[in-house]
Amino acid sequence: MKKILIPIITVLIIGTIVGLSTPRATTTTVHKSRVIQQPQPITETTIAKQPALKYSCIIYYAIKHLKIQRWQEVSDFSLGWQVEIYTDQGQTKYLVWSDKHIKADAKQLQPNWFTLKNDQVTYDSFGVHTFKKDLTATVSMRTILAQIKRDHATKTVRHMPTNLVIKDHR
Repeated sequence: MKKILIPIITVLIIGTIVGLSTPRATTTTVHKSRVIQQPQPITETTIAKQPALKYSCIIYYAIKHLKIQRWQEVSDFSLGWQVEIYTDQGQTKYLVWSDKHIKADAKQLQPNWFTLKNDQVTYDSFGVHTFKKDLTATVSMRTILAQIKRDHATKTVRHMPTNLVIKDHR
């Protein structure tokens, strides 16, 4: 019996050594998982606490969805915007200039502006080279926020305040 066990054990040991030392083809699957952070939705509560974000929402909507052509003058996202706030006859008026670094001498032409009353934004634009009345449009903040969500533009709008200068003259 010893004569039979010794060769069997020897074969098993040699087989194990050869098996461990022989390179084997291995399959490794690497899954790259990207974590895409979705920006927080913009809500009425958020914009109530962050005026610059609120103005950004209003400007975004004007550029992308308003039918008043002159609002396209402020459509360069890389230049940014300057919002000047004045009170005119008891109503707060928000003047919107293209270029966050615009200087007084470049402010020759009347800018676009908007007013806020409750949930309503009234956009206004002076008609250049015309004697017609100003062009206006009224949109609710809820409509603006819903449109930003439909456009998947939350990230864009949340970035806009970094390119926005607010000058409050009230």
